[in-house]
Amino acid sequence: MTTTTSVNGLSVEGIQGMVEMVTAQPEVAKAVFSATTIWRGGFHNEAVVKPFSMGGARNDTSRQKAFTIVGDHPQELLGTDKGPSSVEVLLAALGHCLASGWATYGATMGVSIEGLRIEVEGDIDLQGMLALPVLGAVPPGFQEIRASYYVKSSAPREQLEQVAKMAEDLSPTRHSLRAVDFSSQLTIQE
Repeated sequence: MTTTTSVNGLSVEGIQGMVEMVTAQPEVAKAVFSATTIWRGGFHNEAVVKPFSMGGARNDTSRQKAFTIVGDHPQELLGTDKGPSSVEVLLAALGHCLASGWATYGATMGVSIEGLRIEVEGDIDLQGMLALPVLGAVPPGFQEIRASYYVKSSAPREQLEQVAKMAEDLSPTRHSLRAVDFSSQLTIQE
């Protein structure tokens, strides 16, 4: 009888099996993810996410449904407030990726996470997207992004710091944002 060890909602054996599979066949790790965005008017958009490919094989069937991500701007920025702005979705995506890293690397290290909240914020000067005071004077994107981790765990702080570092250093989303300064803070909750 095989026992499955679950830590942080993930199968430790499943993680190990994935690592062994990719070690033996690195080509299966080559993935393509995509989103199709449909403009609805003004700043209102809808992105649809469903198919992806791994190891060169397109997968249209493993996800039961397509996911729709609605985007817009708040009314103060000429939107209709039908969804978050694209920069807010980007911060949410980073938070999702970091949380997944906490779960994964915590599980592989045997660090049980009882609770985790990640607050991600970023500094942006909207003059950049308006080409003010002149085109190129102000970058249009984030100048800095910060994450605060509020974690509940019985693990020692040193281990939690190591999990945080792995979650950050191995985050595909954070790596994709490497042109932006990034910092984080860890708070252990009682």
